[in-house]
Amino acid sequence: MKRIIAVCAAVMMMVCAAGCDGGNKPSEPAETTVTTQDPNIMEVPDFSGLSRVQVEMKYPKLNFNFQEKYDDKIEEDGVISQEPAAGTTIKKSDEITVYVSIGGKQVEVDDYTGRNIDDVRLLIEKQGLVCETQIEDNETVARNCVIRTTPSARTMVDKGSTIICYVSLGSAVQEIRVPDMIGKTIEDATKLATENNIALTITYDDTSVLEPGTVIKQGIDPDTVVEPNTRVEVVIAGENAAASKETTITVTLNTSLEGEFELKYYIDGTLVPEKTEVKEISLTRKIEWTVRNTDIHTYSIIVTSLTTGKSGKLYEMEVDFTANPPTKNHHDTFNSKVFEQLLQTD
Repeated sequence: MKRIIAVCAAVMMMVCAAGCDGGNKPSEPAETTVTTQDPNIMEVPDFSGLSRVQVEMKYPKLNFNFQEKYDDKIEEDGVISQEPAAGTTIKKSDEITVYVSIGGKQVEVDDYTGRNIDDVRLLIEKQGLVCETQIEDNETVARNCVIRTTPSARTMVDKGSTIICYVSLGSAVQEIRVPDMIGKTIEDATKLATENNIALTITYDDTSVLEPGTVIKQGIDPDTVVEPNTRVEVVIAGENAAASKETTITVTLNTSLEGEFELKYYIDGTLVPEKTEVKEISLTRKIEWTVRNTDIHTYSIIVTSLTTGKSGKLYEMEVDFTANPPTKNHHDTFNSKVFEQLLQTD
């Protein structure tokens, strides 16, 4: 009986061993997960500090949209900013906008030919530019007026640029000198004025003890060099003083505009330089001009905007001093909208 049990146990062990050996198959490797980056996805590079050319050369396959902007801090062609920002994840085909500097804001050089250099200097500096002058002889452009500029008119320049104004010294050949008219008769003084290409403004003084009808005073000293058609005031002694009358030309302004304007006053088309003035139009409600003369004369005011450089006529008025009191007729030339017109930009 013990022998039978032992044989059964041995058989069972063999069967078990065979079963266990049959179940020991070679182990398979564990499954591995591999992540592959999408080749169409990228992070936007940082373009700051680069120029447009450098961006294009460094990233030739990207889709750029370059936009130009004025910038006072970034040099011309340098990158100002970008959209999307650096580090943003986008598709490689997406558009990237890069803002590129075209330098500081530019201004256009105006045409100053024939204008007085003092006026021109104010206008140039008003534009944020620098004015330099060079003097030249010139047969056709009046003394102290601009012949040409460098850069030339209508050129676009950066703010802070220097504009060289070539200013006329007047004719190098012909000089107009004021003749000595003191003691001359009014007829002789008029003849001298015509011969020397100057004009006269005549007033009278009935308090003088000198011979009536003679020149006792002249407004510009003899031998002074002047421009053609310069007007010289002469005072005549005597009997015609009563013919001289005085009146006041008044212009009332009604405007809410702001801005500085230069006002120049003219008698018979000749500038009265000592009357030139600059006014802030928002603070000016009335312009008055007291005049005294004989016969019939034309008075006018030309205004220039210091903002735009444009000029226009405010009014032109004829005054008849032979009437008592003097009569005034503006011949429908008063332009109440001149200030608004001069401030308009093209």
